[in-house]
Amino acid sequence: MNRREVLTGASAVVLAGCGQPEQAPGVAAQPVVVPGDDPFTGAGLMKDVETYVGFGTHRTGSAGDLQTSEWFARRWHELGYDVAQNEFPCPNADTTTAKFETAGETFEGFAQPPLAFSEPGGITAPTAYWNPASAADVMQRIAVVHIPRAAGAPPPGAAYREAFEKCRIAGALGIVAVMSSPSGEVSAINTPVEMLMEIPVLQIGEKDKARVDAAVTKRQPGKLTIEGPGGFRNGKTTIARRGTAGNWVIISTPQSGWFTCGGERGPGIAMSLALAKWAAQRDFPVRFLFVATSGHEWTDYGAHLFHEADAPDPKDTMLWFHLGASFGARAYQETAGGLQVLDTPNVSRTLMASEDMLAGCRAAFAGQVSIEQPAAADLAKALGEYRLVLEEGYSSSAGFWGYNAKFHTPVDGADSTTGAIMEPVARAVAKVIEERIARG
Repeated sequence: MNRREVLTGASAVVLAGCGQPEQAPGVAAQPVVVPGDDPFTGAGLMKDVETYVGFGTHRTGSAGDLQTSEWFARRWHELGYDVAQNEFPCPNADTTTAKFETAGETFEGFAQPPLAFSEPGGITAPTAYWNPASAADVMQRIAVVHIPRAAGAPPPGAAYREAFEKCRIAGALGIVAVMSSPSGEVSAINTPVEMLMEIPVLQIGEKDKARVDAAVTKRQPGKLTIEGPGGFRNGKTTIARRGTAGNWVIISTPQSGWFTCGGERGPGIAMSLALAKWAAQRDFPVRFLFVATSGHEWTDYGAHLFHEADAPDPKDTMLWFHLGASFGARAYQETAGGLQVLDTPNVSRTLMASEDMLAGCRAAFAGQVSIEQPAAADLAKALGEYRLVLEEGYSSSAGFWGYNAKFHTPVDGADSTTGAIMEPVARAVAKVIEERIARG
């Protein structure tokens, strides 16, 4: 049985609502909603980002990811929402060892999923740089791959994936990928859940490129070690519903990712909680559904399952607003000395909206750099989980996506955003939703 068959069979069994979460000790039995309380303050949003990052690494099914799921469930339950959780299996992306040793140097790194493990004790072999014009150079060797990136450009993940596959075909025994990214850190690449890789791939940050180059040019054998545990573990998508009549308003955000995801996921996490509180304070003639999907780094796998099993029918849905990646992150300036932190919003963000939502979005986001002129909904150009919304035919929708300078790296912490950056975005999202509800 291959991995696709395992996942298909397992997800059919476990995709069932888990009902209300158990009430945490000390949590009030009645919903806590204070009508005059402002849910959109920068300080409140920032507190939730810090809590989320404090859970640690958010890979699907990790301790940090599961803590996030329970946190969402508790918070939404306290606001009076009906809460359910759906479990599903994903590959375990954690390792016990991930390193490359050569010429007296040791490079600790990140094993790029889908994980392929070395033989016990590691793979020892000569090393060679990957050159597409001379692919045979890496045969029976550990290939060293580096793909340059223009300043200001995102990490070239697709180009690395292509090089990994070509190295495998050329007969490489393993790969050490020196990843080009704005931060100089490893930059993990999202992975289709059914993808297989036959040779191990270790990522090392570009900040260590000079050391790697110096070691490899000594032409000594290298040892690549990537070890367990492997297997599968379950993630949880959390769904909160409120209201008994009217069309649905859906607000979605991914919760999982390769590392701590402060700027990548944090703003969407915080704004989803704030919007749920705001909606509970109001008497809107609609039903609300909030969803936090795990499985995101496995190319939106959890969102795919939510669409298949739990998403309301498009004909019963008034609006779907998706809170994707990095739309509330801060900007950084790339300099010769490294990243210079700025207190301005990240400009590498996109807001896309259906035709009926464009005017409302332009009015609400006026003056907000790079999202003040939303793109018209176009499935061919949409990215992230918002792409699934368009694929499923939800006629009234809007969604964010983007990347930031620390995107998909271990250093994307809570300091990748600020309350001052998030607050105007959150208020604008609420304004867009309220305007759409008023139109009926």
